[in-house]
Amino acid sequence: MKKSSSFIIVGILLATLIAAAAYRCGTLTSQQDQQPVEIMSVSGPLAPINPGGPVVEVTLKNVSSEPVVSLTATLNAGSYFGFAFDVSAANPLMRGKSISSRVTMIGGGFDDTLLYPLTVNGTLKSGGKFNFTKQVKIQAP
Repeated sequence: MKKSSSFIIVGILLATLIAAAAYRCGTLTSQQDQQPVEIMSVSGPLAPINPGGPVVEVTLKNVSSEPVVSLTATLNAGSYFGFAFDVSAANPLMRGKSISSRVTMIGGGFDDTLLYPLTVNGTLKSGGKFNFTKQVKIQAP
């Protein structure tokens, strides 16, 4: 085997090992793997009707084997709208449980026939972090 081939093989092996270690530590996620949190629904507009913009609710469910201790989501519907969930180390989101957060999209709006990117960020009790983006449709309640 030539020297250059050996270096390429060693480089590929090293890159694979580094990626596997990063994934195991929770710093790298794969879109093919199931995420620890599932997007249950994105609903709107909700009552009461607000002339400044519609009220939208995001509901997430913990589908991992461990509690979630921090959780936020950002909906990009022309502008960025942040959803904060009441989750902490003292108040974790346990396996199989759902939680919702509402935001009034001041100055915003949406088309219920379009998909919008929703980015979910969080931390598991073990310290593993997750971050993923999925296209969602805002459904009428």
